[in-house]
Amino acid sequence: QVRLGWHDAGTYDKNISEWPQCGGANGSLRFEIELKHAANAGLVNALKLIQAIKDKYAGVTYADLFQLASATAVEEAGGPKIPMIYGRVDVSAPDQCPPEGRLPAAGPPSPAEHLREVFYRMGLNDKEIVALSGAHTLGRSRPERSGWGKPETKYTKNGPGAPGGQSWTSQWLKFDNSYFKDVKERRDEDLLVLPTDAVLFEDSSFKIYAEKYAEDQDTFFEDYAEAHAKLSNLGSKFDPPKGVSLD
Repeated sequence: QVRLGWHDAGTYDKNISEWPQCGGANGSLRFEIELKHAANAGLVNALKLIQAIKDKYAGVTYADLFQLASATAVEEAGGPKIPMIYGRVDVSAPDQCPPEGRLPAAGPPSPAEHLREVFYRMGLNDKEIVALSGAHTLGRSRPERSGWGKPETKYTKNGPGAPGGQSWTSQWLKFDNSYFKDVKERRDEDLLVLPTDAVLFEDSSFKIYAEKYAEDQDTFFEDYAEAHAKLSNLGSKFDPPKGVSLD
């Protein structure tokens, strides 16, 4: 669910002022044309879980449900409480989906350059790039979906959920700062380190934040919550215009 919210919002282009052409958190990911983008492989399973809630509460938009599910998943897994607002408006048709290619790739030739190109286009900075990368503390990569990772490891062979894939951390259902520790140490063959993970400790600007988050979970949680909230609002049109807080 974290990935679902992320991939709906992560298509945002700050250089396009018109809505919904700018992309972002607008519920467009529910349409088959966007679900079939290579970066979204496997997300149809997350969408099915959301659909059951949408059917029960028809008045809630997909855009809000995707972001609510993402923030709730982080909190339920032990992560920080994210200051969310709701009231996002959904796009209404598949022709309003963004073009393919706006989401980050896992193994680009120049990982740091690629991350900056994608995230700067969304209006996010180096600190936010590193903080958001920390969400890899959750979940697994499946080679049949992304082309990355082992088919299974000692940490994933028994599930929970569908077994298999390769996780970034040993406790891949727990949200903490172990992603940064594990990527830094790289001592465990069974844990995944993508080129875009490794570069967080290689690039001089990224490294400042990655080192800090490996040492200090509170700082990571604080910066993550802020970055996640910002991501969840990218490209959103709200009704009412300032959104609604549920707190």
